Amino acid sequence: MSYHIASDEQIKNALKKVLNKSWTVNSQKKLKKLVEKELKTKKQNYGITPKRLRDIAINSDFVKLEIHSREGDPKKSMNKCPVCKRDLKKVKNQTIWGGKVTIEFRCRFCGYWTGKKKRIPTRYVFHYKK
Repeated sequence: MSYHIASDEQIKNALKKVLNKSWTVNSQKKLKKLVEKELKTKKQNYGITPKRLRDIAINSDFVKLEIHSREGDPKKSMNKCPVCKRDLKKVKNQTIWGGKVTIEFRCRFCGYWTGKKKRIPTRYVFHYKK
């Protein structure tokens, strides 16, 4: 049996069905398996990459993404979000001497944030929101 590429709309519909049944899926790997199972028909198997599934979930209006992370190298600079690859917004604070210092970076789109100790995503939890 060969694999076919599902459309974004097919994936979004399957994702909605999966989350409507489960409400919460505790890993991206598990969500991928459930969505592929939902997409599967007698004649066709659909393959989907974890990143594409995560991007579709982030862009949907019915998924809340929870990002678990570990500490990374604080010296490494970050300009792009490691979750959705969009620009990170610098959150600054004023010092007592009148200068400004960056205290954290935030992604306006997916909710990722990091401070002085860089946070590296390790697990994604997907929640269904009405």
